[in-house]
Amino acid sequence: MNIWSEIRNDFEDEEEGKVYIDAYLTPDDNEEGKVIAKVNTSTKEVEYLDDRARTDAYAQEMINETLNQ
Repeated sequence: MNIWSEIRNDFEDEEEGKVYIDAYLTPDDNEEGKVIAKVNTSTKEVEYLDDRARTDAYAQEMINETLNQ
């Protein structure tokens, strides 16, 4: 079972050179997402802001998708 209802990787901070992995607990469109990880597009280093993202299958899927882009 996944922790988050939805995870997105569609925000990139170009100055920082990182893609933010945003997670949402519910499918509610009014819910504010939480950044659970940042992926450095140059070094491919992942900075975890929520340790649960290290082992969550859905989070890892989105992180790997980001790394492979």
